[in-house]
Amino acid sequence: MSEERLERIENQLEQVVQAISMMQQNMTTMQQNIIGMQQNMIAMQNRVDSMEGTLLTAMTGGFTSLRNYTIDLDTDLAENERKSEENARKVRRLNQRLMRLEQKNNDDF
Repeated sequence: MSEERLERIENQLEQVVQAISMMQQNMTTMQQNIIGMQQNMIAMQNRVDSMEGTLLTAMTGGFTSLRNYTIDLDTDLAENERKSEENARKVRRLNQRLMRLEQKNNDDF
């Protein structure tokens, strides 16, 4: 083989070695980027989980509060209905008594 040809082969091998070295650096950079993306995904998942927990707590608390408020309103409504019925009975008794007193008063005259 001639000197020239050996030199060209050496240059080509050197270029191949440089290309391989560059590819290794690129792969290392890519691997670091992938690791960074995985860490970002984990952080995002943790934020989503935290937000879901916060929303669930708020919604559960809100629904519990509304349920308790509804129970209180139902209790108050039932109490008011009971009092209204009781007052209606008292009014009927008073009207009956008034009618009897008026009848007695009319009979006396």
